[in-house]
Amino acid sequence: MKGIFHRLLEELDKTRPLVLTTLLSTKGSVPQVPGASALFSDGALLSGTLGGGVLEGNATSKSTTLSSPQNSLLYPYDLDGDITSVEGAICGGTALLLMDVDPSQSKETFRDLQNSLSIGKSGILATLIRGNEISAQEDDTTKARENDTVEIERFWLESGEVKPGQFPDLPVEILNEISSSLEKKSCIYLKSSEPLSVFLEPVFPLPKLYIAGAGHIGKALAHQARLLDFEVCVIDDRAEYAKPENIPDADQIIVSPIGKAIEKIPKTRESYIVVVTRGHRDDGEALRACINEDIPYLGMIGSKKKIRLMMENFQDNGWATEEEIKRVHAPIGLEIGSKTVQEIAISIAAQLVQVRNQNKPAGKSHHIPAIILAAGMSTRMGKPKMLLPFGEKSIIETVIKQVNNSALSQTYVVLGSDNEALSNKIQGLNTQNLLNTNYEEGMLSSVQCGLKSLPETTEAVMVLLGDQPMISSSVMDKMITRYKHTDKEILIASHQGKRGHPILIGSRYFKEILEFTSDQSLRDILENHPYDLEEMETENSEILRDIDTEQDYQNELKQLGI
Repeated sequence: MKGIFHRLLEELDKTRPLVLTTLLSTKGSVPQVPGASALFSDGALLSGTLGGGVLEGNATSKSTTLSSPQNSLLYPYDLDGDITSVEGAICGGTALLLMDVDPSQSKETFRDLQNSLSIGKSGILATLIRGNEISAQEDDTTKARENDTVEIERFWLESGEVKPGQFPDLPVEILNEISSSLEKKSCIYLKSSEPLSVFLEPVFPLPKLYIAGAGHIGKALAHQARLLDFEVCVIDDRAEYAKPENIPDADQIIVSPIGKAIEKIPKTRESYIVVVTRGHRDDGEALRACINEDIPYLGMIGSKKKIRLMMENFQDNGWATEEEIKRVHAPIGLEIGSKTVQEIAISIAAQLVQVRNQNKPAGKSHHIPAIILAAGMSTRMGKPKMLLPFGEKSIIETVIKQVNNSALSQTYVVLGSDNEALSNKIQGLNTQNLLNTNYEEGMLSSVQCGLKSLPETTEAVMVLLGDQPMISSSVMDKMITRYKHTDKEILIASHQGKRGHPILIGSRYFKEILEFTSDQSLRDILENHPYDLEEMETENSEILRDIDTEQDYQNELKQLGI
């Protein structure tokens, strides 16, 4: 992990004073966006930026007057200076800055953040600020701070999950914004009852770039990619090339036959692969190891003739479909007329940034949310089954956790019976809760309630049962991946020829389902459109089971080893 949090942890292990300044909110034109941070010590900028210019200069100056044990400062800065001003800013906006004079108080929180990112987990850094903004900009910072100091408390919320009772001072409206911050990949500054405010900062693992080939282009690209906040791994079978002395910008170096190494690396929605080996044979082996994977970027260097011949060979041998071949960026890089090694590296780096900025945040699909049906009355169980313990969490919490860990874009939970108790149980779990007032009419009414709440841009929806905590996020991800590569609009999980749950339904059938009468069900959609349906075989019999009775519950607990 690179960036300001990594540098901050390094500096916290030293003894010199530090000031961490964060841009919380902006109005009008400001040179940076909320979440921009800068780390200062002894009046010098160590890491990060607030956009340079007078805003950063002012923060640098203030940092020299603030040091522990003095309190931190929350202050606005006006960039609406006069055009004739020598030192003032004329951007026309205002910025609200938080200056933390003792970030060591949050050291464990920053370490938790680092640990999550190191295993590929995203989350939200929640900063609670108790105190008021200073009323005006003051040249004499000490005077301004006599009555306007703030206390800072930080929390790391992995995957955006809030523990019950973690923020007792925050109203529900603010807790609900936590999921919005992570989903939109944007910072949010919220004011609660004075003098409490909250800054929500989503933090994501760096995308990982795998460069197959440690030659001149691989070395130059590693340097560019590191500057652009990729985590860089270089792969080559030549130890004399694949070494830190030759490629100092690589975070990881693998010395191994290239094709075998690429077979073993994780291939996720944050994996980018560039093939720039020394010859056609290695290029082909590298490409075969990853061309069938659903990754955001796969590029290969080479002339148009070489690429054409290789792709024809892949298709003739059945190693890749026409669709998979089209996804390969070859010839690689943006067309900028590049000729030198450095120019080629820049063209590839620019293409990587272009794809990264278009890629779905944190591997999520913007268009495929989940609807969890949790409105039933638990008649056969005789008690609210969704609230029953299932491992470390309740049944409904486990289902939500699996959905939130998947590539589904949003989690909608349809409630009905036991609405209040369930709402309290799942508060802060990155969900949008819906109340089905007609829940006694059956499951279809809950499906229709969920569909009515989906945005128009929804591509498809996955319908899950709230009493199936056994279904893992990997099953959900497999269905999403399959949906992207099939022409079918209805997918249903199956095991040994038997259909179960979840079910994934394309948006073209939403209107039909909404018009169903109370004597119909989702089974009618399957029967009405058999030629647009695909059964996706899974290895998991769990997709066939749900928890309806006490015996069902005890059987599943036994499966867990409880």
